[in-house]
Amino acid sequence: MIDPRFFHTSEPLLVSQVINELAGRVLAEGSQSEITRVADLTDENLDSAVVFVSDPKFIAEGLKSLPSVCIVSKKVAEKTNLTSVLPEVTILESNNPRADFATLADLLHKSIAEEVSYGNTQKSAIAETAKVHPSAVIGESAIIEDGVTICANSVIGPGVHIGAGSTIGPNVSITHALLGKHTRISGGARIGEAGFGFVQVDGKQRRIPQLGRVIVEDEVEIGANTTIDRGALNDTIIGAQTKIDNLVQIGHNCRIGRRCAIASQTGISGSTILGDDVMVGGQVGLADHLTIGDNAVIVARAGLMKDIPAGEKWGGYPAKPARQWFKEVAAVTKLATPGKG
Repeated sequence: MIDPRFFHTSEPLLVSQVINELAGRVLAEGSQSEITRVADLTDENLDSAVVFVSDPKFIAEGLKSLPSVCIVSKKVAEKTNLTSVLPEVTILESNNPRADFATLADLLHKSIAEEVSYGNTQKSAIAETAKVHPSAVIGESAIIEDGVTICANSVIGPGVHIGAGSTIGPNVSITHALLGKHTRISGGARIGEAGFGFVQVDGKQRRIPQLGRVIVEDEVEIGANTTIDRGALNDTIIGAQTKIDNLVQIGHNCRIGRRCAIASQTGISGSTILGDDVMVGGQVGLADHLTIGDNAVIVARAGLMKDIPAGEKWGGYPAKPARQWFKEVAAVTKLATPGKG
């Protein structure tokens, strides 16, 4: 769901307006007459929402409820009996469903952080025991709980909630985010900025609105100059007691489990999931949409392109089980050593 603390939603659009705006081929006309929001296929409630489907497998996984409008690719239209899986839904075939979805997202939702002026703390809830440096900027409707410290030149966006006992270092910016208790954010960190989402339209890259949040649970520590992007539609989540080093990049829609440790200069691509108690060495790169099992270990400078089962240790580039990687390195070293090949 689009969080009204962070996004304004415009008046509903008639389905007829949507059809005219997108100029797609109408495959079926549904029973709902308007859309009120964009949504992800996995949302519990899709009533009056518009979704897009670019791959038949997502339809095969099933929907929890039915949207008002579904935008599909030609591939989906050809391979799926859409009227049976999406009864009473308006179905539009599009040459670029992601771009059309972005168009509707732009029409329906606007980031409050990009619309309101900062510094009007009269509309914010700042606890008496909180310590806010005079140079810090607090957005409207922000909530700062007891014992929070906000250091010099930090910017807290509208609607942001910072839990009790947390410390926000200097020159930090936090937007579209909810922080738990006793979190510690070091200087220069950027939490909740727009994720790296683009779609090519007419030979140009067009930004896809990022309408999710960042959820940081209790006792998380985030290092200096680390960036954590908000979700595209779902949330980016950092589990309780996880520790993140300096200069780490976490992409949109990532879910990091509890008690993870992520070393410096690691980059985690969008929609990757880390289980609980995962350890990630320095300068590791993770591809998007991966799943890393509980208690897995990723060796420093690994380049990961596959899922890792729980409890396994992987390393190398491309990453593989560490025991195999060590054997291969030893074999190559032996071949390259004079007199030992």
